[in-house]
Amino acid sequence: MRRFTLFIAGLFLFGLFIAGMKPAHAEAGSAAKDVTLTQLAPHVWMHTSTGMADGNPVPANGLLLETSKGIVLIDTPWNDSLTEQLMTKIKQQFPGKKMTDAIVTHAHDDRIGGLNTLYTYGVKVHSTKLTADFARKQGYDRPLGDLKNVTKLQFGDMKVETFYPGKGHTEDNMTVWLPQDKLLFGGCLIKSLETKEIVPTPGFYPDHWPRAVRKVMKRYQDISIVVPGHGSPGDDRLLPHTISLLKEKQ
Repeated sequence: MRRFTLFIAGLFLFGLFIAGMKPAHAEAGSAAKDVTLTQLAPHVWMHTSTGMADGNPVPANGLLLETSKGIVLIDTPWNDSLTEQLMTKIKQQFPGKKMTDAIVTHAHDDRIGGLNTLYTYGVKVHSTKLTADFARKQGYDRPLGDLKNVTKLQFGDMKVETFYPGKGHTEDNMTVWLPQDKLLFGGCLIKSLETKEIVPTPGFYPDHWPRAVRKVMKRYQDISIVVPGHGSPGDDRLLPHTISLLKEKQ
């Protein structure tokens, strides 16, 4: 825990850069920043890419999981160009391993913007049926739509659990749990500690959102690392912090 605390302190300035930015659909083009990889656990990396929303550069986080069978992606970068860049980094970082599967946590561009690139690489894309339907309406080929409210997955030697807690940031937002690392990927349902305000975005549910976060807190009570969709990773304090921000909106 001490090493992780130092790691979080090192990421704090990065987090300040994006405080208050609002996750939205990416505009044409993207900020001139490379995709970055930050190691969070022995076989887990956070990928961060920057897209443009309402004229502002907005970094967004996802995960890479290194398993005995290959690489698993949690959420794509903002668009196909950035996703192609991530694929190049994967080849360099994990020689001999290819991406086999991906999980997308909801149907905004900072989660599904690189789907077409994944399809060209033959990656199997998992989602809830709701996310698959939303993605199709936005012109994307459908993900599998195979995930239920709770789905336990096994990718090689790595266990992964997906959880749909109900409406919040979007109607379809879900979380991803890595039990071996006690790591929760909260996605855009969970806000970073440096976020001081939740800015309304199309399709969000402020009245349902706190209840969804409480469901996550009840299900996962031994969390070491929480990764939000935007901003710095932290610990389980990010969950009550998100609820506090939502209370201020009421």
